[in-house]
Amino acid sequence: GIRPNEVTYSSLINAFAQTKQPDKANEMFQLMQQQGIRPDEVTYSSLINAFAQAKQPDKANEMFQLMQQQGIRPDEVTYSSLINAFAQAKQPDKANEMFQL
Repeated sequence: GIRPNEVTYSSLINAFAQTKQPDKANEMFQLMQQQGIRPDEVTYSSLINAFAQAKQPDKANEMFQLMQQQGIRPDEVTYSSLINAFAQAKQPDKANEMFQL
């Protein structure tokens, strides 16, 4: 078979996000790191989106903070996913804060 890489894991995380299974997405994220594969901004954005879809903005924000601590720069998709997380949770003020970054 093929060896999974960050693209493979990001795709799996995204699939779990679309089906509102954030715990499974997070499991893939953990497994990825255990296998020595470093997540990139796409991976983090997919995981943030998984928590957004599940209306778990605090978890989404936690991943956003971790991403920055790891030295990975968020992109437009990352910010959009995080804003969506707060909007889904009916926290428009926190969503608005993302525009102020």
